[in-house]
Amino acid sequence: ESVFSTKPYKMEVVETFESPDNWVPGTTTSKSVVATNLGDVDAAVRVSYTEEWKDALGNTLPLKDAGDNFASIINFASDWSSKWTKSTENGTDYYYYKTKLAKNASTSSLIESVTFNPNVTITTTNDCVENGNVKTCTTTTGGYAGGTYKINIKVETVQLDQYKTVWGTNVTIN
Repeated sequence: ESVFSTKPYKMEVVETFESPDNWVPGTTTSKSVVATNLGDVDAAVRVSYTEEWKDALGNTLPLKDAGDNFASIINFASDWSSKWTKSTENGTDYYYYKTKLAKNASTSSLIESVTFNPNVTITTTNDCVENGNVKTCTTTTGGYAGGTYKINIKVETVQLDQYKTVWGTNVTIN
């Protein structure tokens, strides 16, 4: 009888974020995502993300306003470039953690917070009603006001000795 035992592979991803209910231009909301290796196999980690704005009616909004301002600004951690490497592959930006994750090691958070850009143009032209000399405009049904912003962060992990093959990348993780 020949018995082969393997080491366990177990990763934990913890997101720290509290969704604001009154996100107004100029407001910054904290957000962090950290991966921790709880297994016995060295791991590699990469992160990608997508963003989406929808108006109050569920219509997709552009990420930039008419003035070329991003409606939301992702604030990367101040030291991100010393701990992460950005690589654009097949049109997607991936952020690779530069160091292998040994047992009980954690990544730093790539992202620190997200700001609703105070310079964003919030238009009310589609929501205006004229009554004589009075023009009343509301921002509850269109545009960024009354809208919803979503950032979807995807954290991928794989055993360290397989990351180049599995992810098809040339990035070096030490």
